[in-house]
Amino acid sequence: MTNTSTFKTLQGEAEFLAAYEAAMKLWPVPYEEIDIPTRFGMTHVAIVGPEDAPPLVLLHGNFGTLTMWSLNIADFSKDYRVYAIDVMGQPSKSIPDPNKPIQDTADFNTWLGETLDGLNLDRILLLGVSYGGWLSLNFAMTAPERVQKLVLLSPAACFQPMSWQFILGSMPMIMIPTRFTVKSYMGWLGVVETPGEKVASSLLNLIYFGLKHFRLPPETARIMASDFSDNELQALNMPVLVLIGEGEVMYDPQKALERAWRLIPDCKGELISNCKHDMVGSQYPIVDARVLEFLNSN
Repeated sequence: MTNTSTFKTLQGEAEFLAAYEAAMKLWPVPYEEIDIPTRFGMTHVAIVGPEDAPPLVLLHGNFGTLTMWSLNIADFSKDYRVYAIDVMGQPSKSIPDPNKPIQDTADFNTWLGETLDGLNLDRILLLGVSYGGWLSLNFAMTAPERVQKLVLLSPAACFQPMSWQFILGSMPMIMIPTRFTVKSYMGWLGVVETPGEKVASSLLNLIYFGLKHFRLPPETARIMASDFSDNELQALNMPVLVLIGEGEVMYDPQKALERAWRLIPDCKGELISNCKHDMVGSQYPIVDARVLEFLNSN
């Protein structure tokens, strides 16, 4: 299931996997786990929902792992067959091939396509958050025939460049992963622990162990999210939903949403109140409702 070369030490691997399993215990619905071979390594997927329901594929944010969907998965899986994927090259249960790391956006698109092939999925509903949103939009542009609808939640740099505060602020956490640096940066993004609440604590714990113990492929780690051209966005031919927190710190949320509205031919969008980059967790009832309304519409 795992490859010790993916982690710096055996103890580190054990700590990360223990945190991962603890996070999965917060999922309120039964799930199936499967590993899909691709040319870039083994992709880990959690599957939930009726077998004959339309397929909904989820891509998580940077360092978040598929465990981050614990608050959303019950809503999403009522009427959809949900495939939550651990992004290759990220700290997770997906195992990168050390001889074939993902090196660019084209590789990411190939990896996701091969993962969908391994799951016997042809045409899908695709939802990504943060960096997963950027990956989702890339894939939708490359393989539009496979994406029926696209949902982008707090997407990374799709419509506006990332602010220097966002980029520089992440450096201490990445370079010196301690509980303090992780909590400090993630708190600035809006992910804050509160007494009696388990989801944010679980996410912060897993990010800390992932950054500390996972052997990030340097080729993959260098792939930065960047905004798309007007022509690329105008060429999108599927319905797109864009939700951004009104307090987003990655970029100007109003400008990003306005650009999406202006350029994407079939785009619905909204600023979500009382949140920053954290709306999938802190405002999940509203976010889930907006997503399902969009997916269920003709």
